[in-house]
Amino acid sequence: MMKILFAGVSVATLAAASQAMAGSNYSTAWQAQIANTATVQTSANGGAGVTVGVVDTGVVAANPEISGHVSAASSCAAVTFKCSNGVVDDNGHGTAVAAILGGRFTATSPISMSGVAPNVTIVAEKVLSAAGSGSDADVANGITKATQAGAKVINLSLTYLPTPSVVAAVNYAAANGVTIVWAGGNSSAALNGGVTSQGFTAAAASHIIFVGAVGSNNALASFSNTPGAGGLKVGTTTVSYASLWLMAPGQNIAAPAIEYGASSYAYWTGTSMSAPEVSGAAALLDATWPVLVRNGTTSAVLFKTATSLGSASTYGDGLLNLNKAFQPIGVLTVTEANGASLPVTSLTGSTISGGALGSLATVKAELSKYTAFDTYQRNFLVNLSGLITTSSTSLNSSIVGTPPINTTVAGVTGGKFMLVGLANDPAAAQAPASVSSSLTGQRTADPSYFAFAGNDGTFWAIGQGVPATLGFAQAAWGAESPAAEQTGNLGVTGALANLAQGGRSATIGEPMGRFRVAASFSSSATPVGSIEPTDRNRTDASATSIAVTSKINSRWSVGATFSSLKEQNALLGTTYDGAGALSLGDRHQSELIGISSAFDLGGGRALLAEASSVTTDGADMQSGLIQSVSGLKATAWGVSLIQSNALKAGDSLTVSVRQPLRVTSGTAQMAVTSVDDEGYANTTLTPMSLAPNAHETDLMLGYVAPVGQQASFRGGFSVRSDAQNVAGLTAFDLNFGMNVVF
Repeated sequence: MMKILFAGVSVATLAAASQAMAGSNYSTAWQAQIANTATVQTSANGGAGVTVGVVDTGVVAANPEISGHVSAASSCAAVTFKCSNGVVDDNGHGTAVAAILGGRFTATSPISMSGVAPNVTIVAEKVLSAAGSGSDADVANGITKATQAGAKVINLSLTYLPTPSVVAAVNYAAANGVTIVWAGGNSSAALNGGVTSQGFTAAAASHIIFVGAVGSNNALASFSNTPGAGGLKVGTTTVSYASLWLMAPGQNIAAPAIEYGASSYAYWTGTSMSAPEVSGAAALLDATWPVLVRNGTTSAVLFKTATSLGSASTYGDGLLNLNKAFQPIGVLTVTEANGASLPVTSLTGSTISGGALGSLATVKAELSKYTAFDTYQRNFLVNLSGLITTSSTSLNSSIVGTPPINTTVAGVTGGKFMLVGLANDPAAAQAPASVSSSLTGQRTADPSYFAFAGNDGTFWAIGQGVPATLGFAQAAWGAESPAAEQTGNLGVTGALANLAQGGRSATIGEPMGRFRVAASFSSSATPVGSIEPTDRNRTDASATSIAVTSKINSRWSVGATFSSLKEQNALLGTTYDGAGALSLGDRHQSELIGISSAFDLGGGRALLAEASSVTTDGADMQSGLIQSVSGLKATAWGVSLIQSNALKAGDSLTVSVRQPLRVTSGTAQMAVTSVDDEGYANTTLTPMSLAPNAHETDLMLGYVAPVGQQASFRGGFSVRSDAQNVAGLTAFDLNFGMNVVF
């Protein structure tokens, strides 16, 4: 049986009266630890739920720093001497250690001190007498009893003597997931005289932390032991003390000094004070991430995040850095819908939202607090909402002078040809020289458009970089009719065709008695990605449309439209990388049914009303954060009132109200990971609504007026409330230009 003492300390600046310690200062190093732990304590709830064993001289449970969170399982664990006062501390050392480890902050405390983990439960095992001494048998029993009482961290601010009984107790505690924090000693020597310890298990070697002391300048305290060159012998391997060694402040640490009175405090010095700082840090980690207890990696996290101070034989792994210990270690990963892990660093912002799906608000909200895991399987919340970016279409208020449009008209027998293109006008040099694809945001070739309108009502057109609805509306309603112009402007029945523009288009329309039948084809601009149609990075779209209109009477006409849109790596205009984390499906097909009604109100006034309904098929994904997308439904409507000869002969004033295409129902099954109270991760597929959080409503004014014989002025003003179906987003647009006819 060998004698064990607490890790010798000195107590200075004693105060019998509370006021004597008021305004006292911690050491610089300890102040730094306090600053680092403020936020950490909050996030870890002060270590609540974790029991920490203080194997020492007992505690005064009524002391205001620890009262209320000393476990009833606390006891006298001594076997070689009698505890006349039970677990009650009759020395002072154990109470000081417990307060440094888990003392709570109280505003009425004379020094406003706070332990590292103020909400832990302390189970005190008294193994040292009033004189501060005991035996290895006492300590071994204390370790065993603390383990049986549920401690997950045990603090040993006492002599390191690896006798067989102590080693056996440590091995038992480690096998039960307990982290052992051992004061390194105050002899200014190498731990254990530099001798390697025998008999420890591999589990014990991964659960032990030795602690040395630094002063206010973060340099080795003059009294502190060092790890030296020894280690723990585990089988045929030696685990160096240096690899299991941390430094923590150990000079002038404020704590209760009960031996000088129930309300007295003092500055304590020694590795006995350094060890409970590390024990408190371990408790905060365990409270936040139970997985560390289960995997036995609490000590590894503290070693990995320590701040290097110099030679390992002197400082071991370095200075305890609690702030860094609560930051991710290694590469963060997220769990895909298929269960695989995906590095956060591999995720890029490749989804461009807008239009019918709005900002993907529900998905984006979930991504803003997404669960990721570090190398030690600790969960962290990361903000991945940047994976979804807004559409390339500007949402800012704008005043745009569009380039003059040249329209060349040539009359022929049976009708007339029209050739439309941008004018080569130096005055328009500051204006965009090309349009953009609504699907990809790419700049495309200068628009061109060639059409023929027959006297018998026949109409056909081909174009490049021009919205297909320009020709399709005329083919369906008749060239130059007010209904044709407003159908194109509203974009309600042409909602799907508008998602496949910027590329080539073709349109044909024919009168058939009281009816007109029209058909069109359009495509998006040059696809993004490779030229291979199977490339999962390729984004493109094509649309076909058929319309039938009929004149019910001299003033009332109606029409019906059917459109089909095929998209690759896009969903109703929202584009993405098909192989990316937020793929919504490689291919989608959407179908639109639209109805239109045009009324001649007389007096040069006409009213056009349109509504459309869209259905889109679902898709399953091979990888990524989204497993599948259900079928979608979307709607749009609009009304236009046209007044001819409003301000002058030949002009046209239009007032329109519309709600563009918006998804009304549909979900994405997204992988959402949560972690339970025991640290187990659970990934479930959670439906995320794809319906936008708002509904865009547009008020538009348009005006066209002749300017001379061969030119006309055209302008428009619009107010878009909840633009692109994003709540609170408002845009004002003013555009104007000239149309020159030859």
